[in-house]
Amino acid sequence: MSKNDGASILLEIFKTVIIIAVIVVSIRNFVVQPFYVVGSSMEPSFQSNDYLIIDEFTYHIRQPRRGEVIVLKHPEPECDAFLKQNFFAKLFAKEPCRNYIKRIIGVPGDAVKVEGGNVYVKSKGTGDFIMLNENYIDSQLKGQTLGNQVRELQDDEFYVIGDNREPGGSSDSREWGILKRDHIVGKTWLRLLPKYSRITTPEYNTGN
Repeated sequence: MSKNDGASILLEIFKTVIIIAVIVVSIRNFVVQPFYVVGSSMEPSFQSNDYLIIDEFTYHIRQPRRGEVIVLKHPEPECDAFLKQNFFAKLFAKEPCRNYIKRIIGVPGDAVKVEGGNVYVKSKGTGDFIMLNENYIDSQLKGQTLGNQVRELQDDEFYVIGDNREPGGSSDSREWGILKRDHIVGKTWLRLLPKYSRITTPEYNTGN
């Protein structure tokens, strides 16, 4: 085999490695990725050590919707600064963000109210707050959601709460405020372990 043949083989190997790397990075950043649930903030809907597949593609073609369970980057200064970097800078930098799993309660244009142990939403274009029927909450904890606040959501702003409504059960928008769109990673799609299931989204009678 000549030197030219050897160089050609090495070049083909290099090109193949680059193509595979691009495919893997693209899938991981734009299509799907795995996620382990850690902690109890989404009980009883999700348990610690549940192994999920997160759908990242859907939110590239539409906005996140109320009721969907999402994986998000916890909003804190170091994470905010990281997310403002361009794609290639983020690709080669160490990510400081912590991933959380929560449920979307309010979407852009909504007003969200937590009062008297319940959660209310006033959708854009409607006149009154409507109490959400949150059937995913443990029956013993219904009507016991802590907090007393009203938040009006602007463009690209979301309000998220964990399903676990025990005192201290979830760190969410009641504590750290509104979530920006660029902090949302994707929506939960499949639960692979400990038992396979497809994740469904509840329907709320909120006028939209």
